[in-house]
Parts: sequence; C-alpha cells; structure tokens
Amino acid sequence: MYKVLLIIILLLPLSMPLTIHTISQPSSLAFPSGVTSYPLNTVIYTDFVMGRINISYLNIGSSYLPGGEYFTTGNASLQLNAMVLGKYWAQNVILFHQISNNTFYATLIVNLWNLSGPFSNTTGNSIVYQGLGVICYQGPTFKVNLPLSISLFMEIVNSTLDFGYDINGERGIYFRYPLIGLFQLGGLSLLGLPNDLELVWGGPGGGSVVFMNVSSIANLYYFNGNSLSIVPNAYSIGFDTAEAAFGVKIYSTFPSVFSPMAIETSGLNVPSVLWPIPPHVLVNQTSDRITVKLSISNKSLSGQAVYLETGFPPSVVSSALTNSSGIAVFPNNNYSFYVVYFPGNFTLSSAYYFSSPILNSLSSKFHSYYQDLLNFLNSAQNSFKKGIKSILSKQETSITTTTLTSTTSSPPQFGVNLYIILYILAFVIGMVISAILIRFKI
Repeated sequence: MYKVLLIIILLLPLSMPLTIHTISQPSSLAFPSGVTSYPLNTVIYTDFVMGRINISYLNIGSSYLPGGEYFTTGNASLQLNAMVLGKYWAQNVILFHQISNNTFYATLIVNLWNLSGPFSNTTGNSIVYQGLGVICYQGPTFKVNLPLSISLFMEIVNSTLDFGYDINGERGIYFRYPLIGLFQLGGLSLLGLPNDLELVWGGPGGGSVVFMNVSSIANLYYFNGNSLSIVPNAYSIGFDTAEAAFGVKIYSTFPSVFSPMAIETSGLNVPSVLWPIPPHVLVNQTSDRITVKLSISNKSLSGQAVYLETGFPPSVVSSALTNSSGIAVFPNNNYSFYVVYFPGNFTLSSAYYFSSPILNSLSSKFHSYYQDLLNFLNSAQNSFKKGIKSILSKQETSITTTTLTSTTSSPPQFGVNLYIILYILAFVIGMVISAILIRFKI
C-alpha cells in the first residue's frame, strides 16, 4: 500500500502543467500596432489631436522585456502619442489589465517627455529617465466591460497641455501641464524620431512586447483650423514608442473616399500603408471608345476625375468623371499611345495606366505619393526599436466611478511560476517518503 502511495506522489508532478516563461521567436515581428500618421511632403501643426477606437473583443496574454525576460501577464497599453514641436513627446495612455474574458481595469497614465533634458520647473511627478526629463502621472482607474468605445485626446489651449478621455460616454480631463507650442506631424524630433501621431497597442511599458488579440475599429483625428479631420495618411505601425504588440493585424477599409477606417483584428501585422492607396484601374479599349473603371476593395469609385493623356511628353486631351458604377468613358481617336491618369483624392493615391504593355507593367514604379510612403515605411519600420520606453507602472490606484462598477484595487501580479514550486515541493516530499520507506524497510 505504501509503495503505491509513493509512486502516486512521485508521479503527481508529471501530471501538472509546467509553464516556463520564455519569449518566442515571433516577437521579433512585433510592432507598435494601430494607426499612425506621418506626412512626408508637408508639416501639420495643430492644437488638438484625438484617437478613437471601438473594441468588441480583447484578449491579453504575456508580455516580455526587450531582452526576452518575462514581464507580466494580462496587461497591455493603448497609447495616443504626439510630438510638440519636436521638443516634447506627449503620451496619453490607457493601461489595460484583464480580469476576465470581457472585464478589464483601465488606468489612465500620462508620460510627458522633455527631449532636450530634465524639466526646469520640476514637480513631484517629474523624474529623469535615460537622460530625458519625464512627467509621470497616474489618473483614474475604471472597471470596464466589452464592448468599449474610447477616445483619447490632447489639447494645447491657453499655454496648457490637457490630457483627456471619453470612455463609453464618461468624459473628462485628468491632467494639465503648462506648455507652449503645437502638436507637429512631419519632420524629425530632437531625438531624430519622426514627429508622428500614433494610436497604437503595445506592451505595458519598458519597451515590452505583449502577445494579444483584439477586434476593433480605430481612427486618428486632428483639428485642421476649421473642423476635426481624419489624418491625411496612415500606417499600420508606430515609429516613436518602444512598446510593441504581436498578434494584432491592421488593415484599412473605405466606407467612402473621405471616411477611411483602420480595422484591427487577430493576425500578423505586416507594416503597410493604410491610406492613401492607389485604386484599381481597369481599362477596356474598343475601336471607338476607351472605358475606365476605378475601384478599391471591390467597391466602385464614383465622382472621381480621370484624365486621358497622349503625345510625348503626354498632355491632357480629355477628362471625365466616373459615374455611380465607377466608370469613365473617353472617345478613342486611334491613339498610338495614351495614358489614363488618376491624380488621387484624399485617401486615394495617384494611379496610372499605360496603353503600352511594357510601360504598364512598370507603372507601379512610377513616382507617386504612395510610393514615397512605401519607401519611408521600408526605411523606418524598425525605428521604434530606438524609440522611447514608456513608464507605465502603477503606483497607487485612483478609482473613479463610471457607468460600470469600480473597485478599490487591482489584483496582485506574481512573477513566480506556482507550478514550478509545486513540482519541486511534490518531488522533495516524494524523496523524503522514499528515504523513510527504505530506512524502515516498509
């Protein structure tokens, strides 16, 4: 009987799931994932920026530090990041902690970085990190359930930088700091990082990578002097923050030419240009007419100006607007060579069609803004690895009552694997009992 008991005890650890926290190779393909705007041919200055997201599903796994060390589980950040004249980097962040399938703690956190060094007007929230001054502030924590509608915004008004939020209709400004300047989209910062505007998912601080899945729709906005406008160009990855996410795929959809959206879903995030992108140009030539059809994502594009050019160098001989079916028709005057040219329209980049098969096969290589965006993306897609590592650790939890139930504290996080402890303990007990049995020859 005792021998049977001994065997059971010794085999007990083998029946337990053993989890060793190590980072897997796919993390090398992780990026700050979401919507990022960085114009190439202009610089945008604005006093108001906002990121908006509707989340229907969110599952947060483990996160790891840049060296591959296990960091934590169930935590991820959603960051709205913007440069102020290339001198300051403002981060309005929600730190999510998952407590069940559909329930999360959502903590608002500010990081405001002085890229030239420490802040002169220091406060209790000011520290120096890697030679840079940073204001760290933890705002309220909400207990929220899916689905979620969230807006994060920042505004510079009356020489004050405001950090605000709107979570399921509960709106507020939770931190203010005296600062003169404007948000800048375009150009480079003092650190050589792009002055971009980001609404991206990433790890919970420290340059960490989080393994996660999400189903959401997101967009970026800025005030153009007259109204709130969607950013004129967008990428699927961020360039400034060092935090990254693996398992979040980003692609774009176009309910209309002026209403692009970013779709965030489970998958691999291949760095891409979300908009503007060139439409598909289909040309059909007969003896008396040249028919052009414009579409994007299998949707016809109506009301778009299309030009027919001929000669060397090509010059415009005719123009037309696409009808409700996305079709424009030109007379065919027996041109020996012609070019169909679409100049672009906000979320649509320029596109060409050449009647010469050889030239048409090379049309994607012709200079266009879309090609410029691709070239920049290819050169800068890893700049986040030299980005700024956010400070998002929670000190004290400030609870704010919202439309959902709030709580007084977050569940503790443990970095020790309990299964390993149990495994060792059971093995030791088994060895002790074995020695006793041998000693007394039971």
